[in-house]
Amino acid sequence: MQNFAYFMRYKIPVVSAIGVIALALGIGVLLRGNLPAAWNTVHIPANSPLFSDTRGFTHAIDCVIQGQDPYTVSSFDPWHRLYNYPPVWLLARHLGVTSRSSNLVGLVFAVAAISAYLFLFNARTLLSGTIVFLALASRCVLLSMERGNTDQMVFFLLVFGFFFIYRQRPEVRSRLTGILLVILTILKVYPIAAATVLLQRRRGWIPAIITAAAAIAALLLTSGHALSFVIANTPRDPDMSFGAFPFFYSVSRHILHSLTPLIVGNHAIAPLAAFLIFCICMFVGAATRDHLKRILPPLDSSQPRGAIAIACLSIFCFAFVAGSSYDYRLIYLIGALAWLVDDLDRGHTRRSLPAALLILTLLWKPFWLSITGELFDGIVFLMSSLWLGNALFARRASSETTPFRSAVSAAAQRSYPVAPSTR
Repeated sequence: MQNFAYFMRYKIPVVSAIGVIALALGIGVLLRGNLPAAWNTVHIPANSPLFSDTRGFTHAIDCVIQGQDPYTVSSFDPWHRLYNYPPVWLLARHLGVTSRSSNLVGLVFAVAAISAYLFLFNARTLLSGTIVFLALASRCVLLSMERGNTDQMVFFLLVFGFFFIYRQRPEVRSRLTGILLVILTILKVYPIAAATVLLQRRRGWIPAIITAAAAIAALLLTSGHALSFVIANTPRDPDMSFGAFPFFYSVSRHILHSLTPLIVGNHAIAPLAAFLIFCICMFVGAATRDHLKRILPPLDSSQPRGAIAIACLSIFCFAFVAGSSYDYRLIYLIGALAWLVDDLDRGHTRRSLPAALLILTLLWKPFWLSITGELFDGIVFLMSSLWLGNALFARRASSETTPFRSAVSAAAQRSYPVAPSTR
C-alpha cells in the first residue's frame, strides 16, 4: 500500500487531467444527451457512432468474415472508407472481435494510453505538474481517445516495452529492443523509425541496421501486396493534420501561391523537401555538439525515458516527412515531453521550459488555425531534427575522436617533454 501511495504521489497531474476530462464529458452527456455531443462541448469534433478509427478495422473484420476485401470494398464501413491499416489488425477476428466490439475495443485503447501516461510521467513540482496536466487535457490527446485510434495501443506498447527492457540484463537489451520494434512496425509501420534508439550504443549502427531490416522484412511478410493499399488508402488531408504536405501546402497557399499546384499534383515534392530539411538539421545538430545542451537536455538512451524520447521523436519526424498524419499522432511527442519534465524537475527550467511550451502549444493547436498552426508543426519538426542529430551523432563523434586525441596528446608529451619550471 505504501509503495502504491509513493507511486501515485507524482501522478496527481495525470489523474487530475483524466478526472477533469471525465467530469466535463459527464456534464456534457447530462446537458446534451449523448457522448458524441458531449465531445463537441469540449471542442473535439466527434463522429457518430464513436471510435471511428477503431471501427476502421472492426468493420473491416466484418468485411473479411463475409469473404470480401476491405482494401477495395468500402460498403461495410459506416463512412464508406477503404481499410488502410496493416492486415495484422484483422487477425483480431480470431479473438471474437467484430464491429459489435467497437466500443469495447475503443475503450481498451483509451485505458491503455492512460496507463502509459501514468507510468511515463513523474511530476515533482507545480510547474512540471501544470505542464503534464495541460498536455493530457490537450486537443490531440482527446482526439486520439475520441477516435479510438490504434496509435494509443502502439504508444502503450512502446512505453511499457522499454520500461520492461531496461529491467533486463544489459547484454540482452538490444535484442529485446529489436523484437519490440519489429512488432510495433508490423502494427503501424511508423515505429520502424525508432531503430535510431540503438545508435547511441557502442557500434550502434549494426543493431540499428539489423533491426530496421528485420522490421521491413516482417512488415513485407505480414502485409505482402496489401502494403501498397495501406499507402494508397491513407488520405492526404490538409485539415486536422500535420506533416510535410499540410505544412508546405499551407505555406504555398498563403505565401508562395505558384507552388500550390506543384505540391498538390506531385505527392513526392513535400516529403522530399522535408527529408532534405531533416538531413540538414541533423547535420547542424551534430555539429553543435555540447552547445545545444544549453537549450535542450541531452537525450540518453541508457535510461528508459531517454530511449522513449528518442523513439518518439524519431517516429514524429518520420510521420512528418512521410507526408500527412492526423493530429492524434502527435501523442508521440508526449514521450519527448516526459524527458523535458524530468529535466524541469532537476531544476533546468531555463533550458527545458521553452521546448516544453512549444510542444504543449502544438498539442493544443486549434483546428481552425491554418498558416499559424502549420508553422508550429514546422518549428517542432526543426527542433526535433536538431535534437536527434545532436543525440545520435554528436556524442558518437566525440566518443570516437576523444581516444584518438588522447593518444596523440600522450605521444606528443613523450616526444617533446615539457621543460621544468625555472621558478
